[in-house]
Amino acid sequence: MGVCDPYMGVEELCHLEELCRLEELSPDEEEHCHDEENFYDEEDQSHDEPTKPYLGMIFSSTEDAYNFYNAYAGRVGFSVRKSSKSSSRTGPSSQRFVCSKEGICKKQKNFEMPIGSVSLDKSPQKIKSITRVGCKASLRVRRMKNGLWEVSVFVEEHCHELITSPSKMRGLRSQKRISEEDEKMICDLNAQNVEPSKIVEYIASQSGGKGNIRFKKKDVSNRISQENRKLVGRDVETTLIYFRKKQEVDKDFFYEVDIDDDGVVRNLFWVDGRGRRSYQEFGDVVTFDTTYNTNKYTMPFAPFIGVNHHRQSILFGMALLRCEESKNFVWLFRTWLAAMHGKHPNSIITDQDPAMRKAIQEVFPSTLHRCCQWHVMRKAREHLGVLYGEKDGFKDELAAVINRSLTVDDFEDQWAAMVDKHKLGNVKHLKTMFATRHEWVPAYFRGTFFAEMSTTQRSESMNAIFKNWVKAHTSIFQFVKRTENMIESIYQRESDEDLRSINEIPHIKTRYVIEVEGRRVYTRCVFAVFRELVLESTIGSVKEVEKDAKYEVVIQFHPFIKNWIPETYVVEVDIPTEMFSCNCKGFEFEGLLCSHAIKVMQHVGFLHLPDHYVLKRWTKDANAVCKNRNWHTSLDESQQLEEYRLATLKSEFNKLAVIGSKSAELFSRLKCRIDDLKGEFEDIIESDKESDSFSVENPYTALVVKDPYVSQCKGKRKNPTRFKPAADVGVKKRRRCKICKKIAGHNARTCPMVSEDTKLLEMETSEASVFTQWSSAKDLYLSATISFIQSFSYPFFHLFLSFVLPLHFLFSI
Repeated sequence: MGVCDPYMGVEELCHLEELCRLEELSPDEEEHCHDEENFYDEEDQSHDEPTKPYLGMIFSSTEDAYNFYNAYAGRVGFSVRKSSKSSSRTGPSSQRFVCSKEGICKKQKNFEMPIGSVSLDKSPQKIKSITRVGCKASLRVRRMKNGLWEVSVFVEEHCHELITSPSKMRGLRSQKRISEEDEKMICDLNAQNVEPSKIVEYIASQSGGKGNIRFKKKDVSNRISQENRKLVGRDVETTLIYFRKKQEVDKDFFYEVDIDDDGVVRNLFWVDGRGRRSYQEFGDVVTFDTTYNTNKYTMPFAPFIGVNHHRQSILFGMALLRCEESKNFVWLFRTWLAAMHGKHPNSIITDQDPAMRKAIQEVFPSTLHRCCQWHVMRKAREHLGVLYGEKDGFKDELAAVINRSLTVDDFEDQWAAMVDKHKLGNVKHLKTMFATRHEWVPAYFRGTFFAEMSTTQRSESMNAIFKNWVKAHTSIFQFVKRTENMIESIYQRESDEDLRSINEIPHIKTRYVIEVEGRRVYTRCVFAVFRELVLESTIGSVKEVEKDAKYEVVIQFHPFIKNWIPETYVVEVDIPTEMFSCNCKGFEFEGLLCSHAIKVMQHVGFLHLPDHYVLKRWTKDANAVCKNRNWHTSLDESQQLEEYRLATLKSEFNKLAVIGSKSAELFSRLKCRIDDLKGEFEDIIESDKESDSFSVENPYTALVVKDPYVSQCKGKRKNPTRFKPAADVGVKKRRRCKICKKIAGHNARTCPMVSEDTKLLEMETSEASVFTQWSSAKDLYLSATISFIQSFSYPFFHLFLSFVLPLHFLFSI
């Protein structure tokens, strides 16, 4: 073949490449190509219905024509797209469908460079590959007077290679297809927070491999994005409709929405029936905290957390707030109190947010409010970190004064002694800690039940779990759906622990009667704690202070704790009423008899566990209310829901699929029956489409409910009112000079130690670098110029070499 013309067009190049490919084929390969063509012809002739378009072919609509042509393209090996259409006064008159490689891109027309030339375009913009090569294959239909559509033009020939591999066919755009059942699977897996790549892998495994599915990861991502776009502008409306449907299934489901004067959602609260019933049993202590980055509106997420009879965290409701202002917390607490039938918690733990404190004082005046001790101590580390290093033993002494003081008087006396010892009377932060001591010091709360909690750690842990299910771009509707999955896992974990407490018998360590009785009544996890308390009762000695009335328990050493400081506890006894009260207030704080009281009980010969020292909330029957009022009581009503019907049918068909795959005969019979049922049901759906249509009545049809604004986070508000510790704010690290190695506000360029000679040397080096770059650019320009001149005639090129090139080098010197 001759040399390619540098000005040859794209269509000619494609034709030339096709000829070259055919010339390189061996006789066997060429015969095989013809066999493939005969295969399609034989396939077309093997069916009664036509599989290839022809002139005069009739379709009922343009969509039917497109589907037929696309199916034909799938068998042949190309992709189809809709092209131009024309209309008349009476409506559409014609429609043209073309091969996806039809036409030539505008940029492609303007980018025809001579072969052998070099492009100097260094634009960072990515240049797409060439996909259109001017293919003429097409199908055109025109509308007839009777409303049907007739094929008026059909061009079959292609100027490019066709795709014959079924595994590659799924990559063609028009051949990509996500079936209805796959769409349902994608939605279900996305609701479980499964990544698109994992979704593709799972569906491919169910379909026999990726070659049997006609979509990729990008298609799944696009499908998910398409579903998300449906919620734009009606996110809250969809959520409220879903809540209304939830109430039809769960009669105790409760939700409330707060709307401002503009109809924009301000706050949203919801709780299911089981959470409300659990609160009646375990609502004596609650932890409350907020977290961010859980939804696309940056609304703070505020869950109410409690502790069940297995010492597990449970949910008493959750809310999304516009911001952390006192008025929003007041609305939330009042709404939550109404959902819980007006029952106030005995105690509540939060962080040091003043807006929360103000709202709690207004709504829960009788509830004991405690600030998180962990937040207080973290702030102490930030302000007292220097003292920790300068004062030997001050850090440990501070912790001992806070945690080991049994009474308020003990704490105040030890605090004063510590301050005098280390001469810290003028330390401002210590004064602040002491002024707010009644909000966080354990000695002030030892007589109140807190389920052994002194921090909001359960809220922090629950928030971390929530963030595994939701992301910063999650809509409110998706947030609600995904949190439901997490709540179901919480209920399932509780159910599993109920079963273990019934079926498993824990080991005992002391063989005391009180330990055996505790194993009988307490749940497995609670008994594990009680067993350790009984074991610790074997340590120490008992001294009688008042006969049969007061005893001292002295613990001189502890076999499991190094550097133990001797401790003395006082236990008051009333044998007739079976009362054993210790000054450590372990039972009042944790709900379990302390080891000191157990020690005295064994000493005086009282071997049994008194009933009034067994809190029902820690026993195996604590959740009897929730068990009696089965949360599946509305299951019959939910049978009308599509989700329940679909789940039931999937389970039954999976069983049939396992049976039908055991032999070829069973497979054939089951396949025929499924095809018959499919055709029968499709006819029923088509005939009863109008009567079976399902619509959800929007309870807020008369009320305009708008999606919330994007809330301002803690780090974005101009005047933050929420307490922010320094660890959250962060301190910008100052840069260190590389010359003098000091942090003095300058860098290597402005360092005073750099001499004038060094600066001059840097300038000369910089000029040399610029000259080198200029020389490189000059050489590149010269090379490109020569390549350009070569495309012209030889005399012109000789003239350029004789005159222009010497002048170029002369001026370059």
